[in-house]
Amino acid sequence: MSEPRSSLAWRQLRRPLEAERLRQMRAEAWQGQGVVVLRPEDVEDDWIRQAIVNEADRLYGKRKTEP
Repeated sequence: MSEPRSSLAWRQLRRPLEAERLRQMRAEAWQGQGVVVLRPEDVEDDWIRQAIVNEADRLYGKRKTEP
């Protein structure tokens, strides 16, 4: 069942997506479009995590807030 829609729907607070749904969305992006979405916190290897952060900073600029 879908949620009711109205002209004020954009003002309504939305529940954050659950972690599992976000993981599914990342998998779909990878499998369907070849797009990789990684959370640095999910990468266990320190060296690889830092390499990913460095490349993201180079491509998109530094994050405004660090976790």
